[in-house]
Amino acid sequence: MDETQGFFEFDWPPPNPPIKLPEPPPEPVLLTVHVALDETDPPVWRRVTIPGELDLGRVHDALQQLMGWEESHLHRFGLTAEAQPGPWFVTQFDRSEGEEGTLETEARLDQLLRVPGDTLAYEYDFGDGWRHTLTLESVDPMPDPADAAAGGAAEAGSAAYPLVCLAGERACPPEDVGGVGGYEEMAEWVRSGYEDARLPRRGLTAEELRDWLPEGWDPDRFDLDEVNAALARLAPRDTDTALAQLPPELAGIVRWLSMPARFELDEWLSAPGWAEPLAFTPKEAAALTRPVRVVLDVVGDGLALTAAGYLPPRAVEAIYRALGMGEEWIGKGNREDQTLPVLRLREQVARLGLIRKAKGQLLPTVVARKVRDDPSALLGHVLGRLLSGLTEFDRMATQFALIAVAGGQWSRHLALWGPVTEVVCRVLTIHGWARDPYGELERNDVSGAIADTVSFVGELVRAAAEEPREEPELAARVARAALAAMA
Repeated sequence: MDETQGFFEFDWPPPNPPIKLPEPPPEPVLLTVHVALDETDPPVWRRVTIPGELDLGRVHDALQQLMGWEESHLHRFGLTAEAQPGPWFVTQFDRSEGEEGTLETEARLDQLLRVPGDTLAYEYDFGDGWRHTLTLESVDPMPDPADAAAGGAAEAGSAAYPLVCLAGERACPPEDVGGVGGYEEMAEWVRSGYEDARLPRRGLTAEELRDWLPEGWDPDRFDLDEVNAALARLAPRDTDTALAQLPPELAGIVRWLSMPARFELDEWLSAPGWAEPLAFTPKEAAALTRPVRVVLDVVGDGLALTAAGYLPPRAVEAIYRALGMGEEWIGKGNREDQTLPVLRLREQVARLGLIRKAKGQLLPTVVARKVRDDPSALLGHVLGRLLSGLTEFDRMATQFALIAVAGGQWSRHLALWGPVTEVVCRVLTIHGWARDPYGELERNDVSGAIADTVSFVGELVRAAAEEPREEPELAARVARAALAAMA
């Protein structure tokens, strides 16, 4: 027999048999767990109380916040000190790559950590190889929420949640630092006061390396309040009412996201307004659709365009003055190519399928003739067609922006407002969108995608609100109704 036969033949992925899980405890339990980052000296560790009912997918979310990782790499739970070879639990991503085994979301923590001394392995970033050992210290009955609140447990909203860090030492290593060895070199350099003699050999100058490090990173710093503030955001929120009102594709993306990736989304989706009725009174419908009806009135049965294809000056001025656009736009308001609010409004009304160009004229469509005198029907049409004509990326970005508005994040300058565009940019990046095969999305990409629709919603809301303070609630209702109309 050839001695080399089979030498290079091995199964990949390696065999990973199903893990037999015991029944969970008959009553809910609260586990006190010690989490150690293996091989660090002095040790990086945390002690945490965590509900035993959490599945390992949610335990992963908790560990990321507890330790201070950024969830930018793959992870794995295993029954042995090394997450591989197995048996190990697989993620949905592993399953999509053809790996077999027990899904981490099918295993509860209290099925694996049952008596003090039980351990569980957790590895994060297979390149740097950050291995953690979870050791069960105690098992207690799950506290009553009222007692937990009185005892100072972490809170999300008004509901106490017993996912709490009790103690810990030292900061989480920087991402992509090069594993334990790279971390120790970096920590030694920082502790020395950035001495040149202890500069890690990475082909970077001291200045470049300090710029690369997280701002203010100190290997010996540990802030208990900061960790618990991060853990508190993992408390369950009631998003079911809102998710039921979203288009199925959009709701599916939200559910697919990991918990840390949807922190802000869950805050928006748990806002109280989602449970309120979606209907608008005829008076509200008339006020909201006024910008659209002004354009339709100016167009009438037909309006000749200029040779360059723009609205004639008298039409631009009529729209500009009727809607009070001079309050926020500097200019004479009589040339469409120099009056962006009028141009955007006219283009949006066209995308809604209410006006069309034909032989140098702007004409009302058949739909416009049917609904122009019925504000409620017109509003229903506007909301249902709000994203018509957008590219797939622009549509997706705008839907997430509408979730933000529905959750109370309204601003007339939303498209330029950092918090919302940053969240949408991050969510779309996680979902796989990129500027090109090598370019990451930036806030400007999101701003450009949502600008026209957000501007249009702003015109509707500004026309209907009697006072500026009424705008956020009205905008939230419009956004919720638009999302429901797309469902």
